[in-house]
Amino acid sequence: MNKAFYFVLVAMIFAGTGCSKNSEDVKSAADAVGNKLVAQDYDVSGLDLESIDINNDGKTDQRIYSKNGIVQYVVRDLNFDGKTDITEFYDEAGRHTRDEIDLDYDGICDLIVSYEDEKPLKKEFSVDFEGNRHGIQYFDANGNRTKIDHDYDADGNVDVVEYYHPNESEPYKVDDLRKK
Repeated sequence: MNKAFYFVLVAMIFAGTGCSKNSEDVKSAADAVGNKLVAQDYDVSGLDLESIDINNDGKTDQRIYSKNGIVQYVVRDLNFDGKTDITEFYDEAGRHTRDEIDLDYDGICDLIVSYEDEKPLKKEFSVDFEGNRHGIQYFDANGNRTKIDHDYDADGNVDVVEYYHPNESEPYKVDDLRKK
């Protein structure tokens, strides 16, 4: 496999692209059930399918589902193990609306990115790679991070809130909401 191609795909992951389970019909629930990240439902019936074998091993690694020439979903297998690693969602006009990503290739969603006007609106993340939601990053209309709600113990309650100015990597304010 081309190392440059693999590097680009991994970079896309950490830049905030998309995960899902390995079924091609209808997917499971919503953003979070309890405090778990869960893949969004989608139905590919009636959509056109383009199958792509990226590494030329005779197996499909990418599926592009479209309606009337407009992409609706893209399902990617980045490590060529036959399981979905990224699922991208698009609206009826073909605008990118959501990504679900399995960062460690175990079939469990670790990152969900929601977009508005194709800019990140929020990123829900799991740091234990077990699908437990440990926080949500929020972004402004320009795609700049504004806040991170941390749930360090994954109990469903926000423990620490960090506030950010646009284009700054360090928070200007931190609220620790844990009982002391």
